[in-house]
Amino acid sequence: MKLKFTLLLACAAIGATGVVSAREVTESSSTSHTLHFASSAPHTLEVRVITGAITVEAYDGNDVEMLVNKSVTADSDEDLRAARSEVMLDIEDNASTVGAIVRYPEQDACGQKGIRGEHHHWHEQRYEVRYDFTIRVPRDTRLELCTINEGHISVTGTRGDFEIQSVNGRITMTNVSGAGKAATINGRVTASFVAAPNARSTFRTINGDVVLSLPAGLAADLRMKTFNGGLFTDFDVQALPAAMPVAVEKRDGMSVYKSNGFTSMRVGRGGPELTLDTLNGNVRVLRSAP
Repeated sequence: MKLKFTLLLACAAIGATGVVSAREVTESSSTSHTLHFASSAPHTLEVRVITGAITVEAYDGNDVEMLVNKSVTADSDEDLRAARSEVMLDIEDNASTVGAIVRYPEQDACGQKGIRGEHHHWHEQRYEVRYDFTIRVPRDTRLELCTINEGHISVTGTRGDFEIQSVNGRITMTNVSGAGKAATINGRVTASFVAAPNARSTFRTINGDVVLSLPAGLAADLRMKTFNGGLFTDFDVQALPAAMPVAVEKRDGMSVYKSNGFTSMRVGRGGPELTLDTLNGNVRVLRSAP
């Protein structure tokens, strides 16, 4: 595996620390990486981080250019040394999928094996390691991005499909195309498309608005749902029949049915199913400005 690695900024030395309080020490550094796709097969950028933000911007190039800002906060010098040895950044290069995965001891990486933030115990550690990524990718790159704590995800200008996950942070997609899923728990999901998704796509949060901006000639089937909020669109729509309730269990010899609660509507001649879902917030499907 070939890897280009450049140290841009660090404390006076890798072991340098600064005392912030009687019990807290910190360390920060920045590194840059140029990652190369190995074949002409579909290309994927994969970034998985526990704490930190991910910013991705498309450009007219062939490689992935990645800047990583790392910061460590620990209770003592001993804990700082433990953070250095226990938390690893795995870099994947020269493959059809390239990128970076942050690995903690005895924990799955973000988004792998169905993990959710509340099931993990990194907040009980005597240290916190934060990685913030700023990345440029070829426009057609497929994205697999995941972060959990104190990090927002921002994507601009890409044309590939996407699988974007967060827990405590917003997701913002600007001037993109492609299809996929963008989901968080605490944060707003906003996406503007230069070309509407050409396959089934989902945009979801629990606490926050979901806002989708799409070209004026949209042809799609919308599924929209909120519990505390409203559903809005400035497209001309035609209501679709509600889905039949689904039997979920048997009780006292009778079937118990559950509705999915979605409002379905067709824009234009219809097309790929676009699902927008929140619990606490508004759902908006807006016509892009000309």
